[in-house]
Amino acid sequence: MTLSDLLLVSALAFYLLAFGVTVLRPASGGFLLGFGAAVHLGAMVGRGVAISFLPLTNKLESFSAAALGVVVATLWFWQPRKRFVLPLIGVAIVYLTVALWFFPWETHFPPPLMRTIWYPLHVPLSFMAYGLWTAAAAAAFGFMIDRDAAWAGLIDRLVLTGFAFWNLSMICGGFWGVVAWGAYFMWDAKIIWSVVLWFFYGAFLHLRMSSRWSTLRWLRPTLALVGFLAVLIAYIGTSFLFGRSSHAF
Repeated sequence: MTLSDLLLVSALAFYLLAFGVTVLRPASGGFLLGFGAAVHLGAMVGRGVAISFLPLTNKLESFSAAALGVVVATLWFWQPRKRFVLPLIGVAIVYLTVALWFFPWETHFPPPLMRTIWYPLHVPLSFMAYGLWTAAAAAAFGFMIDRDAAWAGLIDRLVLTGFAFWNLSMICGGFWGVVAWGAYFMWDAKIIWSVVLWFFYGAFLHLRMSSRWSTLRWLRPTLALVGFLAVLIAYIGTSFLFGRSSHAF
C-alpha cells in the first residue's frame, strides 16, 4: 500500500467519523469533514505526482474525485443542520467506498487524448458542478421535511453556482473535444446528457426568475431532487448503462 492509498483510506475513515459526530452534534462535524477533505486532497495530489498529470485516469480516481467534489461543496456552503450535512457526507462515503472496494488501486499514465490543458480544466469543473447540484438536492430534502424558507435560498445559490461551473466545464470540454476527436460535439451518451443537464438547470434558473412560477415554493426543491437523479445518470449511467461511450471512465 502506497502513502497515497493510505491517505485515501484515512480520508474515508475521517468521513465516517464526521458522519457519526454530525449525528450527535452537527456543528462539530465540520472540522472532521474539512480535515478529511485535506487528507483526501493530499492523496489525490500524491497520485498526480506519481504520473505527473491530473489524477483522473481510471475508475478509482473518478469516484474519488466525485466524493471530493461533494465534500468541497458541503464545506463551501456549510450548514450545521443534519438534514443537509448527513445526506452529503453519506454520498461522499458511498462514492469513496465504491472507489476503494470495487476498483484496482494502481495508477495509470494518461493516454494521448488526455494530454491537453483542456482535460485538467474540464473534468474538475464538472465534478464541482456535480457536487454543488448534489448539495442542492440535500437542501431540497431539508425543505421537504420542514418547509423552512431558508432552504429555498440555499437551493438557488447552489444551483446557480453549479450552473456557472457547468458552463465553464462545457466550454473547456468543447475545446478538448476538438483536440481529442476533431469536433466540438458528438452524438455520445455523456455529451448528450451533459446538454440535458445544461437545459435542465437552465430551466430551473428560468423558473426562478419568472414571477409566474417563483411563487410555487415546492417547484424548485422538487426539481433539485430530480436533478440529482439526472446527475447520477450523466455521471454513472452513461458509463455503465448506455453502452460504450468515448467518455466512459
